[in-house]
Amino acid sequence: MMLIDKHVEDNIMSIDDILQELDSLFAHKKINEIEPFLLEKLKLAEELEDQNCVITIMNELIGFFRDTSQYEKSISFCDQVILLMKSKQLEGSIPYATTLLNVANAFRAAGLLQKSHDNYQEVYKLYKGNLAENDFRFASLNNNLSLLYQEMNEYNKSVMCLEKALKIVNQYPEAKIELATTHTNLAMSLLKLNRNIEAEKHLEAAFTIFEKQETKDFHYSGALSAMAEAKYKAGHLKDAVYYYEKALEEIEINVGRTKAYEITRDNLSKVLQELSQSKIENHFQDIEQSKELTGMELCAAYYNEYGAFMLHEKFPEYIERIAVGMVGEGSECFGYDDKFSKDHDFGPGFCIWLTEADYNEIGEKLQKEYDKLPKVYRGIERKNTKQGKNRVGVWKIEEFYRHLLGDKEIPKTDEEWIQIEDYQLAAATNGKIFIDPLGVFSKIRNELLNYYPSKVRELKLAKELIWMSQLGQYNFSRMIARNETVTAGIILHDYYKHTMSTVYLLNNCYAPFYKWMHRGMQNLLVLAEIMDIIQAMEDMPIKDERILQTIEIIAQLILHELKQQGLNNGDELYLETHGEYLLRCRDCKELVEQIIQLEWVAFDKVKNEGGRADCQDDWNTFSIMRRSQYMTWNIDLLKSYIQDFKIANNNGWNLITEKYGRMMESTNPEKYREIEISLPQVRTEKKEIMEVIIKIQVEWMEDFASRYPQAAGNARSIRSEFDTPDNTSYETYLRGEICTYSDHTLELYGHFVVGLHQSGENLAEKIMENTAKLYGYSSLEELEEKLELHC
Repeated sequence: MMLIDKHVEDNIMSIDDILQELDSLFAHKKINEIEPFLLEKLKLAEELEDQNCVITIMNELIGFFRDTSQYEKSISFCDQVILLMKSKQLEGSIPYATTLLNVANAFRAAGLLQKSHDNYQEVYKLYKGNLAENDFRFASLNNNLSLLYQEMNEYNKSVMCLEKALKIVNQYPEAKIELATTHTNLAMSLLKLNRNIEAEKHLEAAFTIFEKQETKDFHYSGALSAMAEAKYKAGHLKDAVYYYEKALEEIEINVGRTKAYEITRDNLSKVLQELSQSKIENHFQDIEQSKELTGMELCAAYYNEYGAFMLHEKFPEYIERIAVGMVGEGSECFGYDDKFSKDHDFGPGFCIWLTEADYNEIGEKLQKEYDKLPKVYRGIERKNTKQGKNRVGVWKIEEFYRHLLGDKEIPKTDEEWIQIEDYQLAAATNGKIFIDPLGVFSKIRNELLNYYPSKVRELKLAKELIWMSQLGQYNFSRMIARNETVTAGIILHDYYKHTMSTVYLLNNCYAPFYKWMHRGMQNLLVLAEIMDIIQAMEDMPIKDERILQTIEIIAQLILHELKQQGLNNGDELYLETHGEYLLRCRDCKELVEQIIQLEWVAFDKVKNEGGRADCQDDWNTFSIMRRSQYMTWNIDLLKSYIQDFKIANNNGWNLITEKYGRMMESTNPEKYREIEISLPQVRTEKKEIMEVIIKIQVEWMEDFASRYPQAAGNARSIRSEFDTPDNTSYETYLRGEICTYSDHTLELYGHFVVGLHQSGENLAEKIMENTAKLYGYSSLEELEEKLELHC
């Protein structure tokens, strides 16, 4: 629903009351009453000449007619509301932009794709000129634009929009439904790209949110339809039927038998037809089929048939507090079970997770009821060993996670993350949750699924790279040369393990227990081909010279991916170089964060003539801009500048205030003469050194602007000759900043700049590349392309 302006001055008619009554009609599924209600309120608003109220109600009508497939009516009100807003001279305002977004959605639903695209572009321009980049309305825009790209079969563009939306929505904890809808839309596009595993993960995240809502809206049906498609693609036809049927119910309840209902019904018919052709119809065939079920499917079916009934019958007052699923150490939890898995710790079963308080009340009784469930299901009996007896049954939530994490608590700090092994985290995040209405179990799981903090990941990756190089690129050849084939074999297998660990880390995925590491690589998105390469190496004789050649091929593949993720240090093929670089980078990142915090505190204290500047409250932009610069510095330079700041702070001096004061020498000379006496004097020799550095950097920026005009166009003017009291150039800003550096920092900075200049590198480009990536773009080229598109 679209809300434009809830404020009405006329006390006779309150738009708040109208919208509240409208929400009530939706909540009680009184779809047939909505159109006459809105038309009646529109007529009254027009009679009262309450134009704000008219605009809001028209927007609601546009959305309602769109969702109920009454496209002609929806488009008619689009034309009316735009004319009305233009007559009120609202064109160019945020309310006008939000109405255009509603209009674009209506055009999209009606199949007028080009008109829809044009309106979305206009909305983007208005939002960009008036809103912060993390404003929630950008998420709404990207979500809706993604649906247009889906209609245009441009699914990669759709995914790109939704990933941007997801970053924004995650910053708004209260926006639960919007987050679930974004996960759903992203899953739909990923399914079209055959990225099915990613799609199911996003759908699971959406269902976790939707299922906690007492009243579910139209968007829930979209998640159900998407999950049905995912199940169909995976070959699980019965599950697809289940989700399509549930989606049809939700669509009819919320908006009636619309176009979406017809499409979903057609999809259901196709699946039912395909299912009937599969001839899974009688009891004996069901038993045969169950032998082909995966362990996870068997456990889910066992829960649905017996477990769910037991919980509802025996523990009805706790049903909204119990989580159920299958997670942990068993092969079925990873999806790796096969005919060899069925000899032990395999078969029907599931886990039940309770909070500590609930466990203390019903844990023992619930375990007894669980133990009464049938031991044989679809011809399969679970045979527990001593080691596997605790893999199913009733658990306290915290104890379950501690059991899998090696008796460690849920990690909060980097040090706690480092202490836990990858395979333990893999076991704690695999499998599937069947139900979790309370959400406590899922909350912990989702925290773990967010993967390692970046510093921890890079530390682990650095260590694995160093091991890879020492084992494969160094020691293996030495042992072969000495004819130590046994030792060479040990080294090679250790090399395999560290190589696979590296690949998992590059995928942001926890590596499972060693016996599943190789098999699990088939599900990875990047470098999955190394799985087959390792298998080929294993099939070679230990002295085969192709092994050494293959080790170098693997190093090239790893290096290429390190480059893609910005984790490399040049083109050196010896991987230890990049491991050591990551260790140094980890230290640099901590120093960068320290500087940014020091500068932010100082920036907050800067006094402006016209009052506090807006940028002093914009942490996101400030941190990105400053981080982009300091990410290029080396450790010595970062440490020296931190020391400058600490000395200044101890002396009660604000380096940021000084920086802005010195800029006024060019931007406002008259005012500068008033404050010049309060600033530290700058030696002539220091000024000369500064000007050499500034000259190089200004030339770098001009070179950058010639190659990336759109990206540079969003930055400052370059030369000081363009300075005014309201415009500070890149050159002047740079001069003001460098002026605050101590002699030691200036010396280090000078060497740093000259070194880059001599090697043909462009610092301005490096900084802008960092900025682009911090804003979510893959490269400067992508940023430039996007900016050109929106011009």
